[in-house]
Amino acid sequence: MVQSQRANILLITLSNIGDVILTTPVVTSLRKSFPEACLTVVVGPKAAPVLEKSRQIDRLLIYDKRAGWSHKIELVKTLRETAYDWVVDLRNSLLPFLVQTRHRSPIFRFFRSPSVRVRHLEILKMMELPTEDGTYFDFFSEEDERNLDQKLGVNNSHFSKNWVVIAPGAGSELKRWKIENFREVLARLLKISSLSVVITGDSNEAELGSKLAAVDPERVVNLAGEINLRELAALLSRAKFILSNDSACMHLGYELRRPVIAIFGPTHHEKYGRKDTIWKIVREFPPCAPCEKAQCRFERRYCLDDLSIDKVFQACEELLAEIE
Repeated sequence: MVQSQRANILLITLSNIGDVILTTPVVTSLRKSFPEACLTVVVGPKAAPVLEKSRQIDRLLIYDKRAGWSHKIELVKTLRETAYDWVVDLRNSLLPFLVQTRHRSPIFRFFRSPSVRVRHLEILKMMELPTEDGTYFDFFSEEDERNLDQKLGVNNSHFSKNWVVIAPGAGSELKRWKIENFREVLARLLKISSLSVVITGDSNEAELGSKLAAVDPERVVNLAGEINLRELAALLSRAKFILSNDSACMHLGYELRRPVIAIFGPTHHEKYGRKDTIWKIVREFPPCAPCEKAQCRFERRYCLDDLSIDKVFQACEELLAEIE
C-alpha cells in the first residue's frame, strides 16, 4: 500500500553502527509506503555516517545520549517545531511523548520473531503500517565508489578484482575470533583460488589488518582504518563473499545482498544472524553459549576458542562452490 499524502514522519533509530544497519529496512519500508513524505530520522553520533547521505531521508538529527541536558533540550525543541503524522521509535524512549504526533509506536511490544532485524519491522505492523522488505537502502553513491577505487589503488597484476573481504574485528574483543585463525583460513583460501583478499576494519583494527596482509602482500590489501562506512559499503557490494565476526560489517554485507560467512561466539545467532541461502553461520555450542554477556566468566572463551580453523574454512569452501 502506497500512501499519497504529504505526511511528516519521525523515525527514532539507534546508536551503534551495527544496530542502525539493522534498522535500515524500516527506513526503506517507510519511504516506499510514503514516497512523498518528509522523513526525519534521529540517530546516535557514532552511526550517523550510515545514514547521513541517504536520499531516502529528508532530515537527519543527532541524539547523543551521553551529552548534557542542553543538547537534549535543543533536540526536543527542534522536534517540536513539526507536527508529525507518525512517530516510529525503535529505542522505546520518551521522545514520542515530547513531540506533536497523531500516531506513535506502542510502549508495550509483543514480538513474534527472535530476529532483531525482523522485530524492527514488526513495530511498523503494530502501528498498522505496511512493511516492504524488498528494497535497498542507499548505503553508498557513485562518489563513494570512486573514492574507494582511489584508495584501493591496486595495479599489481597479482591482485584480482574478484575479491573476498575479511573483517577480523568486532565492537567487542569478546566477539573476535583469534587473528591467528583468520591468518590460516586466509592462507588456505589463497592456495585454493585465484581470489584476492581485502581486509577491513576501523582504525583500531589496522594492526589486525597488517598481520593478515603479511600473509601475501601481493594478493592481500589492508584497508582497515583507511575507508569510511560508505566506502566500506561500496567495497562489500562488489565482494565475492565476506568472512566476518558478528559485527557491523556482517550486517552491512547482508543488507547489500552479498554472501556472508558469519562467525558467532557469545551473541545469539538467531537474534543477529540470518536464515538465507547465501548466509552461513559458523559457531560452537558449549553449554555457556550464547551468553549475551559483555564479559566472559571463564578463563577461556569456549564459544570462540574451540571453533576450529577447519570448520570455518569448510564453510568458505562450501560457499564458494555454491556461488560459482
